[in-house]
Amino acid sequence: MQEFVFKNQSLNGNVKSLNKISKKLDEILEDAGFTDVNSKLTKEHYYTFSLDKETSKDIKSYINDFTKASLFNQVFISKSKLGDRINLFGQTILANEIDDIDDFLKLHSNFSLVDTLPITIATINDDKIEEWLDNILDKNKDNLISNTYLYNELAMVLQIWAVEHNMDPNKLVKKLYNAVKYNTLRKQIVAEKVYNDPRSLLVDSQLMVLNDHHIYTAEPTIVNGLIDQFLPDSKFDNIMNARKNVHAQLMDSKFENDKLDDGFKSPNQSITIQSDGNIQIASPLVGKMENYVNVDYIDIDKDSKLKASEEYKQVIQFLTHISGGKLEQLLYMLGFIPLQNTGIMAKVRRFFILLGVPGAGKTVLVSLLEKIFNNTQSNTSSILTSESNVNKALTDPNLIDANDTKKGQLTLWFDDFQTDSQNNAISSKAGTAINGIISGKTMSGAAKFQQYHDVKLPSLIVIATNALPQIRQLGTADRMFVFDCNNKLYDGVNIPNDDAATWINNKKVQKVMFYLIIKYASKLVTMSKQDLGLIFSQENSAQSSLSNINSSLLEFLEAQHITCPFDLIGMGTSNLFETYKNHTHLVAASYRTFKDQIKSLGLKFQRKHFQGNYYSNVIVSGNKALDNGKMKDMLVKYAVLPDKLFNYETSDTYTLDHWHENFVIYREEQGKNKQNSKLFVPFNFND
Repeated sequence: MQEFVFKNQSLNGNVKSLNKISKKLDEILEDAGFTDVNSKLTKEHYYTFSLDKETSKDIKSYINDFTKASLFNQVFISKSKLGDRINLFGQTILANEIDDIDDFLKLHSNFSLVDTLPITIATINDDKIEEWLDNILDKNKDNLISNTYLYNELAMVLQIWAVEHNMDPNKLVKKLYNAVKYNTLRKQIVAEKVYNDPRSLLVDSQLMVLNDHHIYTAEPTIVNGLIDQFLPDSKFDNIMNARKNVHAQLMDSKFENDKLDDGFKSPNQSITIQSDGNIQIASPLVGKMENYVNVDYIDIDKDSKLKASEEYKQVIQFLTHISGGKLEQLLYMLGFIPLQNTGIMAKVRRFFILLGVPGAGKTVLVSLLEKIFNNTQSNTSSILTSESNVNKALTDPNLIDANDTKKGQLTLWFDDFQTDSQNNAISSKAGTAINGIISGKTMSGAAKFQQYHDVKLPSLIVIATNALPQIRQLGTADRMFVFDCNNKLYDGVNIPNDDAATWINNKKVQKVMFYLIIKYASKLVTMSKQDLGLIFSQENSAQSSLSNINSSLLEFLEAQHITCPFDLIGMGTSNLFETYKNHTHLVAASYRTFKDQIKSLGLKFQRKHFQGNYYSNVIVSGNKALDNGKMKDMLVKYAVLPDKLFNYETSDTYTLDHWHENFVIYREEQGKNKQNSKLFVPFNFND
């Protein structure tokens, strides 16, 4: 426009006179409502400032002198009208507006015109100096970098304030210095650009960005890719610090947080479940959904061919098998996957154990779910946790952040369950975390760019395992719901050619599974708390038959002075089990599960020939010298055989502490072997 008006260049072959151009512009402005020259410009106001003599008497003289010097012989330009005010030092500042600036400057040649207002007239609320400084920095982004006088004035104001309020002057001045030296003001501009970009969304103070599937994700590579587009490469020596700064700036309250819609996007549709249970299908561009699926939803009830297909029968047969006959409960459990943000798990207050013999198909189930829900372009799973060790995954802040629902995580599914304990136990700390997660509470997580922030984890927790874990916390054990599968996959399910991998990749199989998940999710949202409680009651759980061995075994061992796995070597399992039942009063306890718990301690069972008799299921370590030596010691010193678990001298039937005999000797002899050394590690009864 400037070139067009003032330089009178040739445009499209026509040369227009300056007069014609000016006349045309006047007509345009007149049509827009500008009727005079002054109305075409932003009106500026001109002020001189001075201290009120009466009120300044109560202020220290050096502060009065400083303020007077900062205002002396200067006319300040303001884009808005100003009035008298009390500044941050408690001084009353009088504002004198100048009507005719040209006449004033002719009469006062010793005055200079300044286009920024002085820092010394700024007010403060509730003596919150750091908030005041943030506000000054925000309003003077460009001037503080280019205007040395303004920078120095602000630095001196901060020092005076600190001295008068018994603060460390260096703290405030350093904040100002860092703002200019490290370009945090310019980075603030970057944060604003990132926030205003149509591809970004701020959810619970966490930046999310659209990925290739047109869904929002907090995946660091996607998020930082957008930030990097706004970072001038030549200006930043350390791009990591630049990214970190942008994330920190977005925590400012001036950036409003948005909310993600619940639901899923497929390549051709978006799927949401309404509060009345209706399944809504729409265009994939509707809403701001955070999750993606690789199959479209098909109402199989209206598709007679698919419902009558072999794939439908196979999926139902497979789920019946892996659930141990609790098909309805397993389908409802899978129905929780699309309902992460509805708070429904807080009504159910359950987490799930998928217990099964090796080869039962637990990994097949989770692999099928991954085929349906995983982002095919990402190496991470939205179903499996990033760490299979339950105790670590639920207590390490970095691992907690990795499983954030805003990063697309749908479940906390632990396949091939592991703990960091030799006795296969979920710690008390992890148990407390489980109780909070299924109740919808946030946890504290730590990411590379966002230390110590609230993280929402998926409320559906599934632990797939071959052996029931011990749970130290009674409140956690009471919230456990167990599915128990005793048969291998191919013994009970007709999967073509016994080829699970090909079956999982079958699109029809995936569509059937996704249909069932959405169908049961829609049923769940309309259920009352009482109905939900009936579905997942202990009577419907395999836990009732498995008993509470997992939570009571450690207490039993501690009470009987059994301090480590070594103490159990040489005992007959059936007799130990009866002793355990008598101690805990668990009449319906499962012998098979009890043996699984003993196995989890690193021990084995063997039929032993000893002193002319055969004893079945004797607990051994697998080391012949250690096993036979231990049994011989018990016979010689206490006249105890594997089928007798008491001291003949005292007739104390439930005292087993004699099995610690010669512990030190065997530890020195056998402890050098890494495998054997684990037998001598004491149980942690305090965890």
